[in-house]
Amino acid sequence: MAMTTCKECKKEVSDRAKVCPHCGVKKPGERWWHALAGFAVLIVIGTGAYFYFGSGDSVEATDKASPPKQCAATDGQCLFEANLAEASYPCKKQIEKTSKYDFEWNDGVFGLAFTHFRNVPEKGQLVFTGDKVKFTNGFNAKVNMIYSCTYDLKSKSVVDVSVKEGRL
Repeated sequence: MAMTTCKECKKEVSDRAKVCPHCGVKKPGERWWHALAGFAVLIVIGTGAYFYFGSGDSVEATDKASPPKQCAATDGQCLFEANLAEASYPCKKQIEKTSKYDFEWNDGVFGLAFTHFRNVPEKGQLVFTGDKVKFTNGFNAKVNMIYSCTYDLKSKSVVDVSVKEGRL
């Protein structure tokens, strides 16, 4: 606890005192430049955040973005990589709905929920498969599940979901 002088009576008080014990003024250790210094710090932090997070890209640079990757209907790996991001969320939500009780994803922040795939080019579908979820059973025990999600590439929607007990 540091000591400072009261802004009114100029006697020594604690810098954390809410009231001066000598003259009764509120916040005796607080000075006008303390608020100014705090405001200056906020401006510096805000400016730094603006330059750090600001893209700095012009409108012309975003117009020249590369077109989406075109994959052949039989190139399963290309289709898997191109559609995994947009298929993951709707597929995971449909899988979660099949749980009777509770569920727990254990794919982690950077892990993939869908680690395998099967291409069905004659139907224009991809079947995403994984085993990164645990369902809670009636005895409150976690059970590993294998799941698959059939995703239609034309309509960009989930066609079918199946879940069974086990590990890949």
